Amino acid sequence: MATERSDKVYASWRDSNEKFDYFILGVICALCAFIGQGYKASQLGINSSTLELIALLTLVLAAVAGFRRIEKALLLTLINQRQLHAYEARGGMVAKLPEAQMLINEATGRTYTPEQAMARVTELTKTIDQLERQLEPAKKATQQQYHLRNALTLVGFLLLIASRVWSAYT
Repeated sequence: MATERSDKVYASWRDSNEKFDYFILGVICALCAFIGQGYKASQLGINSSTLELIALLTLVLAAVAGFRRIEKALLLTLINQRQLHAYEARGGMVAKLPEAQMLINEATGRTYTPEQAMARVTELTKTIDQLERQLEPAKKATQQQYHLRNALTLVGFLLLIASRVWSAYT
C-alpha cells in the first residue's frame, strides 16, 4: 500500500533527523570541551582570549538551543501521536455508529451505547481541536530552535577561528 510506504519513508526520515540532531549536539559539546580545555584566561578586553571566551559562550548557547530543539521535537511527536490516536478512535466510532445498537472497543472490550459513543465522539473532537491548537506553536518552536542552534553554532565556530588567527598575530 502507498500509505505503508510513505509511513516507512517518514519513519526513516524521522530517525535520520533525530540522529542528525544528536550528532550536531555532540559536535557542539565537543567544541565546547576543546575550547574549555585549552582556554587560558586573561584580562577581559579587546584581545584574542576574550574573543575565544565569547566563542565558547556562543557555543554553549548553541548547545542549549540543541537540547531545547530535541525537547521540542519530542513534544511535537507526542502531540502528533495523541492527535492521530484521537482521529483514529473517533473515526472508528463514527463508522460503526449508524449500524450498531451497542459498540464494542475490540482492543479493550469496553462497550458503548449509542449515546455514550456520541458523547465519546464529541469528547474526541474537542481533544482533536485542542491538540490542533497546540501543534502549530510546537512546530514553530521546534523550527526556531533549529535555526537558533545552527546560527549560534556557525557564529561560535567563526569566532573560534577568528580568535585563533588573532592569537597568531599578537
